[in-house]
Formats: sequence, structure tokens, C-alpha cells
Amino acid sequence: MNAETIRLLNLLEQRISLLGSLSTALSAAKVDLVQLDIDSLERRIRDQELLCTQIQSLDADIDVVQIRCAARVRDNETNSVSDPSSARFTDVVGRLERTQKNVRDLNEQHRELLRRSRRTISALLNSFQTFATTYSNPAAGNCVSGERL
Repeated sequence: MNAETIRLLNLLEQRISLLGSLSTALSAAKVDLVQLDIDSLERRIRDQELLCTQIQSLDADIDVVQIRCAARVRDNETNSVSDPSSARFTDVVGRLERTQKNVRDLNEQHRELLRRSRRTISALLNSFQTFATTYSNPAAGNCVSGERL
């Protein structure tokens, strides 16, 4: 196993770890949203943004190393040299694919929850605006003459 392959595997392991953290943050944000804990939700969103930034930075490093490794793999294939690290590499790539799918699924669930929440809030706001004059605060001085207090 050469140094670039080891570096690529380590970068992929870091990406798996960051995606796992993002998965946890998405799950926690879902709970915060359901519980209407806005402060915690905003904190989770900041955490998600930071994790996404870290993942993007890591992806740039992965791309550079991956290009160099791909060239070596092509060279090894032409020379019929088998790489003992291929089993580990296959395992890491499999874990990465599963983790990415999990994050994708959680992201879709989170998006759907936000979409439904937006519809609910819009409906409640419309209802509030419709009945605002009926249920207005009498202390505000907006009472209609003859209205019971």
C-alpha cells in the first residue's frame, strides 16, 4: 500500500466521520423542529453549515489524491500487479456509500418536514389574520363600540 493510497483511505475515513456528524446534526435538528426549540435548531443549522464547509474542503483534498491514485491503479492494471489494500479500500468505499445514502435520506426527511412546517405556519398565519379583529386585545384600545369586554 503506497502513501497516496493510505492518504486517500484516511481522507475517506475523515469524510465518513464528518458525514456521520452531519447525520447526527440533521437528526437532532429534526427533534428541535418538532419540539419548536428555535434556539437549538439555529445552533444545529450553524453546526450543519460548519460540517458542510469541512466536507467541501476535504472533498477538494480527496479529488487531488484520487486523481493520483487513479493513475497508479491504471499502471498496476497494465502491469497485472494486485494491490493488497483493495479489500480495505472496498470496505471504506462501501461504508462511505452507506453513510452518504443515510445523510441523503435524512436530508430529504428534513426538507419534507420543513416544507410541511411552512404550510402549517402559513395556514395558522392566515387563520390568525382572518380572526385578528375578532380576537383583538381589548386593552389595546381597538374595541368596537358595544363590544363586550
